[in-house]
Amino acid sequence: MRRNDREAFDSARSKHERIEREMFQHLLDNATIPLVGSGIGSVLVAGAMFLHTRSPVALVWLLCVYLTIGVRIALIRRCRRRVAAFGYLRSYAFRFALTVGLSGCAWGACAYLLAHASDGPTAVLIVTAIQGMVMGAALTLGAYMPAFFAFSVPAMVPMIGVLAFSGQSAQIVIAIYSAAFLVLLSLIAARFNRSLRQTWQLRFENEDLVRSLTEASDKLALLAHTDGLTGLANRTRFDDVLDTQCRAHATSDAPISLILLDVDHFKQFNDTHGHLAGDACLKQVARIFKAACRDGGLAARYGGEEFAILLPETDLAAACAIAEAIRERVAAWPIAHDMSTISGVVTVSLGVATLDRSAFATPADLVALADAQLYLAKAQGRNRVSHHVGDVRSIRAR
Repeated sequence: MRRNDREAFDSARSKHERIEREMFQHLLDNATIPLVGSGIGSVLVAGAMFLHTRSPVALVWLLCVYLTIGVRIALIRRCRRRVAAFGYLRSYAFRFALTVGLSGCAWGACAYLLAHASDGPTAVLIVTAIQGMVMGAALTLGAYMPAFFAFSVPAMVPMIGVLAFSGQSAQIVIAIYSAAFLVLLSLIAARFNRSLRQTWQLRFENEDLVRSLTEASDKLALLAHTDGLTGLANRTRFDDVLDTQCRAHATSDAPISLILLDVDHFKQFNDTHGHLAGDACLKQVARIFKAACRDGGLAARYGGEEFAILLPETDLAAACAIAEAIRERVAAWPIAHDMSTISGVVTVSLGVATLDRSAFATPADLVALADAQLYLAKAQGRNRVSHHVGDVRSIRAR
């Protein structure tokens, strides 16, 4: 099976399992109503038969009905706990159908009472009660058709048989009507099942679509703020974060630092070794740069062979230590640079600027401070770190 076909198969199976889980949850959520109806209906039927015949059989039948109700309540509670703890398993639905089948058999045994009901009103009550229970099952058990048939068939068929073989034309007509009624309710239950299944299918498809659109939107947003070559934040992302951090710095006691980095003699490296080697060099420098960025910081490609690290809540000493570590790691990584006037490998120059709690600056001020130090590091021979020792006014005065 090809990968795309396999993924499509897994997706369809996952969606089917999600639908089955929700259909079973519908059974559990609507399980109380038929149990209450079964309890009330059985009391009315047994009471009418007992008052009419004084036979203990009616009371025994009532006891059987309530025993099945008790079993179903116990299973429903167990299923709810297990679904909440471990998720849905198909065996839960099978067990549910079995207990529903016990309830159907209990109501089917009511046919014995019907066979011994000598008065019309009692017989009508029994027939009406059974048909009413099956009618309710079409909606409460229709979410799982095996459960519906497990109840309706054993509940209705014995009654239909008793009426059909009674030898009385009126009861034969009722038997025919009851059989047609069972078929009709089965169709209604099946249609309800399809409708419910389609509802959940549409809901899951919509959820999957929204999730896919959200993921695609997130990816586009990431691409819009990511440098395609190095994987670092791009200039747009850097400017946005710098503006936000400078605004936060204005109302905070924490310092903020900026490191600007420039690859020494990169143009000569590119001209000598080619653009592919130049790209590989920038990627390696970017990896070292990103690895040195502490949590909460932002590493970005500022432009060309220039990189920047924004370090909120970082003082000058810590920022200089990070910059020096970057310089040493780049120099220790043996990227040959035959045209370098500094050494035989690629090196970098870095400028560091820090605004303490007493200084207020715009994003442009902080960049200008770090850029001035980067220029100074290059003027002093490159492959070094220079840090800001003045204040913002020294930059604004230029």
